[in-house]
Amino acid sequence: MNLLFRILLPTIIVILHVAQASATNGMKIIGVGQIQRAMGGANIALPLDAACTITNPAGLKAAGKRIDMGLTYFVPDVSYRGNGAAFTDPNANMTSDTELIFIPALGFIYPLSESVTVGVGLYGTSGMGVQYDTNLYGNITETQYAFVKLAPAASYTFKNGLSIGFAPNIDYAIMEFEAGPATGPQAQEPHDNGKAFGLGFTLGLHYPLSEHFNLGLAYESKQYFEDFSLDTDSGEDKLEFHQPQSFAAGIAYMPSSSLRFAFDLVWIDWPQTNGRDKPVYTEKDNPVAMDWNLDWDEQFVYKFGLEYVVNPKVTLRAGYNYGKTPLDSERAFETLAFPAVTEQHFTLGGGYTLDNNWRLNLGLMYSPSSEINTANPAEQSIDNAKTEMKQYSVDFGFSYVF
Repeated sequence: MNLLFRILLPTIIVILHVAQASATNGMKIIGVGQIQRAMGGANIALPLDAACTITNPAGLKAAGKRIDMGLTYFVPDVSYRGNGAAFTDPNANMTSDTELIFIPALGFIYPLSESVTVGVGLYGTSGMGVQYDTNLYGNITETQYAFVKLAPAASYTFKNGLSIGFAPNIDYAIMEFEAGPATGPQAQEPHDNGKAFGLGFTLGLHYPLSEHFNLGLAYESKQYFEDFSLDTDSGEDKLEFHQPQSFAAGIAYMPSSSLRFAFDLVWIDWPQTNGRDKPVYTEKDNPVAMDWNLDWDEQFVYKFGLEYVVNPKVTLRAGYNYGKTPLDSERAFETLAFPAVTEQHFTLGGGYTLDNNWRLNLGLMYSPSSEINTANPAEQSIDNAKTEMKQYSVDFGFSYVF
């Protein structure tokens, strides 16, 4: 166990350090792993790699005996412009100073018998953050949230092909923020070094209806985190901040051995954890710390993917992902600090077989510019504001197929 911890801990630290701005469907990345992302995130009925340990553990047998490892280079471009008493420099175009972001991914699947398959996945799954220079409330605006999930998974396949899967979720997240007035009676102190462990689970079904159709279902429970203990100049503030339940349904159509289509519909229950007056302080040593009110709406995400096997060496993939932003247009400050703005995502990718076991996977993602216009002058001294974001990513990885 000590050896396993020593191997996994550096990977967890790296994922958490870099994943804070990698979210695209709310706080969730559109897909985990290079193959899933190249398919626009569609995977529930068409598991193609070990990332199904996270998204639908019932797909373990269909994905096959394998190891998947990779890296995503992610570039978010986010900015805002605002008017009102809250800004020291109204109408200034403020761009978030985001460092280069690299997101590692690691997964493994191993069949124990014809019926039982096990696996484990370690992936960054959610995150968000900005780093703005001084302007809003005469202060810098910095936020950071990153969430990594370890999922040991198992599935059982019946004689009719139906597979059921279960994966306990072992979560770890970090959080820091500094925002709000820098001076005066309502001066906000930096909140640093927030860390928390969490637990949840994922249940899944995978069923081949026929030679040409698969169905898949997956439920991810609410991820229950211990309170984040955040260091301030006044002492310690504790914040209750969980991650929401979600439900996904997928269908895959395989008209031939070389062509596959996948479609997923995902419901994310953001109001459960990011809704009105959430997240919540459970303790405050800093008495004037501003209460949270993200007030996010539920989100429906549509994921489309296709895979075409050109020849035994070359496979091509493409995808499209859409999810309407869950942000509340009347919560201007929260929108600037946690800009879950992006809605459309276009993906391309492919695989190349190097030998009998090793395969190279590549992918690209582009999210065109999305924006949200917000206002809440009475409560937040913001007459109006516009937040805008676009994103790019490059995915690179290897699969070892036994």
